Amino acid sequence: MSRDHAHDVGRFDEWAPTYERHWMQRSLFEPVQRVVLEMIASQVQSPAAVLDVGCGTGRLLRSLHARYPSAQLEGVDAADGMVEQAGRAAGATPSIRFQTAVAESLPFGDGVFDVVTSTLTFHHWADQAKGIAEVKRVLRDNGTWILADFIAAGPAALVLRVLHADRMPEARRLKGLLDAAGLSIVAKRSVWRTMGQISVVAIAKR
Repeated sequence: MSRDHAHDVGRFDEWAPTYERHWMQRSLFEPVQRVVLEMIASQVQSPAAVLDVGCGTGRLLRSLHARYPSAQLEGVDAADGMVEQAGRAAGATPSIRFQTAVAESLPFGDGVFDVVTSTLTFHHWADQAKGIAEVKRVLRDNGTWILADFIAAGPAALVLRVLHADRMPEARRLKGLLDAAGLSIVAKRSVWRTMGQISVVAIAKR
């Protein structure tokens, strides 16, 4: 684990007990998750199995359970504290399960999921190319990856390059990573509450 990644994990471990009550839930995370839910509904009919990579305390999966009560829902997060809080919040719901894992090493077989989601977590992945390969591996052939993150283009992308913010998914670099993995963006929406700075994209195998 790199020093930056270890720092991220430690920070989210500390944040976990108060994460559900943080002001960013209403102002940022909830608007983004609403678009993610809408994108899932537009791309996939009645998903049977969904994986949330970087699930935090499981808010998105609980919302998915309300919409798709028969779906098997899995959440992984690199921070033990987030996984613990997610389990508590989900209670005894048998179709939602959480475990500690990173995007670069997903503890699932090949072709398991109709949908994989990653909401404002991609820029924390230590090895994005390896994480993308893992997402592709666990997706079914007709599956969809819903990625929500700060996807910079134009002047904003230039700023990221100047700052050497390599883990932020600048649009051109993200396309290159997806092309190399045999994946393509098939739909895109901006989150209006973020003035277009955060995008939600649907990604599929070629």
